[in-house]
Amino acid sequence: MDENNERSQARTQTTERPPLPKDFRAIVMYGMSKEEALAIMKAVKAISPSMRDTAFAMTTDTNIAWPLGQLIAELGEEHRMMRKWTEAQRTKPE
Repeated sequence: MDENNERSQARTQTTERPPLPKDFRAIVMYGMSKEEALAIMKAVKAISPSMRDTAFAMTTDTNIAWPLGQLIAELGEEHRMMRKWTEAQRTKPE
């Protein structure tokens, strides 16, 4: 079992999750091809500046059985980590 699955199973077993920010937005996609998913992401982000920070997820064999709250919590954590990484890359000295 890989580290992500172990972490996900550990979260499944606990009922406490950090609260998501009130302004967190997420879209979960099921049955889309990669091309369709990318087109949806691009279209959503083009709606308005407030939609540019929307988090997206595709269902997987692992997360399809999760309760929605668990999936959104996991997505929120991944989105937060990716924003932190992106910011670090932007400020990284060359």
